[in-house]
Amino acid sequence: MPRTALFLTLAMLGGVSSATAAKLDHPSPMPKVAVLMKSVVDKASTDLFNRAGNADPANGADQILPDAKGWAAIATDATRLKSIALELQSPKTGKIGEVNWMVQARAMESASTAALHAAVARNPGALAQAANDLSDTCSACHAVYKKQR
Repeated sequence: MPRTALFLTLAMLGGVSSATAAKLDHPSPMPKVAVLMKSVVDKASTDLFNRAGNADPANGADQILPDAKGWAAIATDATRLKSIALELQSPKTGKIGEVNWMVQARAMESASTAALHAAVARNPGALAQAANDLSDTCSACHAVYKKQR
C-alpha cells in the first residue's frame, strides 16, 4: 500500500493524529491543474463573480439583474466550474490523498452547484451567496496550493 494511502487509512481509523494527517497537505507542481485554471476557471469565475456582484440585492437601487442571456451565461459558468471541481477530485488530476485538497475541491463543487441552482431559479440573493462561498473556497485553496509571485 502506498505510504500516502496508508496514512489516510490510518487517519480515517483514528490511528494517526490529525497533526500527522495534516502533514500530507503540501503544495507541489501540478501542470494539468494550472492549465485548467488558466483555460477555464479564470474566465468562468471572473464572469460569474462580476454578474453575481451586480445582481447582489445588497446593492439596493444599484442592483443590476441579468437578462435571460445573462442567467444562461451564469449557468454555463457554474457548470464549467463544477466540472473542474469534479476533475480536481480525480486521481488523474487532483491530490486526492491530501485532505485539504479534497475539502477545497468538494467546497468548489458545492458552491458551483449552488450558483447553478441560483441561476436556474434566477435568484440573485442565492447567486450572491454562492459567489461569496466560491470566492472563499478559491482563496483558501490558493493560500496553500497556488504559488504567489
